[in-house]
Amino acid sequence: MPTEKENKVRIDYSSISGTYDKYRSYPQGLIKRIIQFGEIREGTRVLDLGCGTGNVSSRLKELVSVEVISADKSISMLEAAVAKGLEVICADADYVNMPFEENSFNAVIAAYVIQHINNLELLFAECHRVLGEGFLVLLTSSHKQIESQHPVISEFFPGTVEIEKARFTDIPQIYELLRAVGFTDISHEEVHVEGIPIDLRYLEQVKNKFVSTYHLIPQSEFEEGVKRLEAFIEGKDVTEYREWRGSLVRGRKAV
Repeated sequence: MPTEKENKVRIDYSSISGTYDKYRSYPQGLIKRIIQFGEIREGTRVLDLGCGTGNVSSRLKELVSVEVISADKSISMLEAAVAKGLEVICADADYVNMPFEENSFNAVIAAYVIQHINNLELLFAECHRVLGEGFLVLLTSSHKQIESQHPVISEFFPGTVEIEKARFTDIPQIYELLRAVGFTDISHEEVHVEGIPIDLRYLEQVKNKFVSTYHLIPQSEFEEGVKRLEAFIEGKDVTEYREWRGSLVRGRKAV
C-alpha cells in the first residue's frame, strides 16, 4: 500500500532546471558550516545526493580539496552540473538501491532533498551502506521553521504551510529513521540560510516558481499570493527582509 508520502504530487524538475539554476544557490557561509558539521576534510570523497544543477557540489570543491560525485535523477539538472565541470551520475533515490559499492564515500550531503523522497528509511539505509566512516548531513526545515522562517513565506501564501509540513519530515522523526538504519551520534542545529529581501527581484523569483511548493498549490491560490506580495512591495519605501532559517541534521556511520 502506498504511504501518505507516496501519494504526494511529483514535480518535474527537468522542466524547471533553467530557473532552478538561476535562483537556487546557497551562500558560502552555509557551505562552510556544512563542511564543518560533516567533518569534511581535504581528500574526503563526498556524495552530493539530489545535487540539482550542482551548486552545492561546485561550492564544496571551491572551498576544500575533495572528490565530489553529484547525483540526481533529472538529466536536465545534471547537464547543468556537467557544464560546471562536475562528475555526475543519474540516480533515483526513491525505491532503488544507489549504484555505489559499500563504503564508497566519507560523507553524504543532501540539501533540501528529503522532502521529495517517498521512502526515507530506504534512502537512509542506502546512505548508511555507501558510507564508510563518516557523516550523512541533511539540510532541511523543521515544522517550526516552515511556519515562520521559510523561503515560501506564509504571510503571502498561507495555504502552503500544511503542504510543506506534509512534505518535510520533522526533526524528531528524522532522528528515529536514522537510528533505525544504524546511524549513531545523531545531532542537529539551526542555521541561517539567507536573508531574503522582499523586493522586485524576489517577486520575479516567485513568479517563476523558484521553490517547488509553488507548483503544488492551485494556480488561483498562487496568483492571489502574488497579488499580496506585489501590494506589500509597492507599499514599502524601504526593502524589508525575511530570514530563512533551516536545520542541519547529521548521523555518523562508524566502521
